[in-house]
Amino acid sequence: MTDEAEFQNAEDMLPAERRQKILDWFEHSVAASNQELARLVGASVSTIRRDLDQLDSQGLVRRTHGGAVRIRRNAAFEPTTDQARQTAVEEKRAIAEAAAGLLEPDMSILIDTGSTLHQFAQVVAGLSIPLTVVTSDLFVAGTLANKNHIRLIVPGGHCRPGAFTLLGEPGLSFLRDLRCDRLFLCSQAIDSECASDTSWDLVQAKRAMMDAAASTVLMADSSRFGARALYRITAMDRVGTILTDDGLDMEERQRFYDSGANLVIVPVSSQEA
Repeated sequence: MTDEAEFQNAEDMLPAERRQKILDWFEHSVAASNQELARLVGASVSTIRRDLDQLDSQGLVRRTHGGAVRIRRNAAFEPTTDQARQTAVEEKRAIAEAAAGLLEPDMSILIDTGSTLHQFAQVVAGLSIPLTVVTSDLFVAGTLANKNHIRLIVPGGHCRPGAFTLLGEPGLSFLRDLRCDRLFLCSQAIDSECASDTSWDLVQAKRAMMDAAASTVLMADSSRFGARALYRITAMDRVGTILTDDGLDMEERQRFYDSGANLVIVPVSSQEA
């Protein structure tokens, strides 16, 4: 957070200057709340909302409920686990709750890694239907451990630095012998052609999980759309359902509808702060 001494009174700043200062913030940060940006430029929250609406319309940031996130046209940048958990929290929770509605008793499911799946695990932990869950994410595993309705399986591997994920062998070999009902998948970047990610090791694990599942549900908040990362996970025609929030713009939605994708828009009910 910028010190108070560095804040500039908005009355002395032209709208273009104020918006540039906001964009400068997003050069180094994944997300910001309206209140953070208001403090940054010394403006009111209502002024910040108008600025973000303008920047969103120009495709420079993407509005969320209560703030905005950076747009990653080329997702070489991967947020830390803590950053990801603090980004689009309400959107991810809404997506997680919608995904839980796709569960049926006695299903065997694979849960991928990522902050949206962390929210999903918390929702699943509160259910009462019996499930078999396979995951290589240690946060997901910890959330679901010792739940009477969950049979939990954690494939082995080495822990990815700075994350909660087990990668490599023997997990990959174990996944090749599985046949599960459904995979709940995340991706750093999504466009109408493919889902992609920044880590080759992660992509190998995601591909192995897709091969082990009868169907795949891709869960991603709207900030991840319209971008590509270095490594391709899968073509979108292999994804059965895509769940995202209502922040996805109409043009981007239409690209997916035109491609025949089963894109499901999840409303985020909370009011903007």
